[in-house]
Amino acid sequence: MKADMNPAVERYYDTTLDLYEELWGEHVHHGFWDEGERPDAEGADRHTATDRLVHELVAYAGVPERARVLDVGCGIGGPALYLAGTLGCSVVGVTLSAQQAVRATEKAWDAGLAERAEFHRLDALATGFPDESFDVLWAVESLMHIEDREAFFAEAMRLLRPGGRLAIATWSVRDGALSEPEQELVDQILKHQVMPSFSSLPEHERLAHAAGFTDVASVDWSRAVANSWDPEFALIKKPEHGRATMVELARERGADVLGFFYAGPLMKKGFDTGVMTYGAIRAVKPTKMYQGIVALLRVVLDEEDGWSATVSPATTLDGDLELESIELAAFSRVLQKRFGPGVDLAAYVAGLEVDQIIALTLGDVAAFVAAARAAATNAEQTTAQTTAQPAAQTPEADGT
Repeated sequence: MKADMNPAVERYYDTTLDLYEELWGEHVHHGFWDEGERPDAEGADRHTATDRLVHELVAYAGVPERARVLDVGCGIGGPALYLAGTLGCSVVGVTLSAQQAVRATEKAWDAGLAERAEFHRLDALATGFPDESFDVLWAVESLMHIEDREAFFAEAMRLLRPGGRLAIATWSVRDGALSEPEQELVDQILKHQVMPSFSSLPEHERLAHAAGFTDVASVDWSRAVANSWDPEFALIKKPEHGRATMVELARERGADVLGFFYAGPLMKKGFDTGVMTYGAIRAVKPTKMYQGIVALLRVVLDEEDGWSATVSPATTLDGDLELESIELAAFSRVLQKRFGPGVDLAAYVAGLEVDQIIALTLGDVAAFVAAARAAATNAEQTTAQTTAQPAAQTPEADGT
């Protein structure tokens, strides 16, 4: 993130905290509606819809119960308190806004969740937390404020434990080149919402892959969330109305506060034209077993250091890697040397049908190695237990 962006983001959310909470409630983010559902008196209200978005992201990313979660851009704590309360997670929320951190802490105490939810004013790219501190990194509508998204994914990889999950919901932009009027609209949104740029959903996926994440996927929720900017529902008056009030707010809090009022019509136009999109991204940090296997394979194939980032657990040995039999045999020998003689990959592959060999992935290899090691460990333990047991005495042995 640029050096001058953090203070701007902090100032914006400090000055609009009460506006967002008064009009949007517990969750300072989009709502989620079913296809064709209208957010009117007969439909789901904003609070139900914003709750729904949190539930959808939990389900999509596979956030487990009782996980240790880092909430990047935690706002006033709405999603964090759901994770801590309903799912029993231990949540650490970070935000650039001191006012948000204070308000979120108050809400945690009021909800009786202060022991499981804590909030700090910290830069998400410089939290100081140790490596592998969290099971889940959760980021709802905060990634748009971070310019160096490559650094964000790298930091997420550092902070997550092996097997940890990344759960992101974000504003995004249509993939591909934009026309001049479309770019002008995007620039206006960025200006008023204190954001450096937007990435498309495919670009988020590419960044996650490049950082080393596996099981990377995204889903477009644009149609499900667009109602958040319905002028009859968004509750954000157009700039031409209530101008005296807006001028007074600008005098009291600074001109940045006006971006709050401009957001509604700009975002509605963005969704109506398809320029603005919205989606979720999920990814998993590889386990150490998988990482170790890929590292060994890279040595066998004599690939460059960056090669490991181009493969995933879904990469097949036959189709994607096109391993020759001599390479497979060499890989098998390296695995046996590293993980024990029972890990005979070449023999295992030789026993498969052709279609099974074609479908065999690096994830399957990791599972095979883990199973073989577990079997060897169990066999050793059984042997040790049998050896340690005294032989049953016979009548002759005890003299009777």
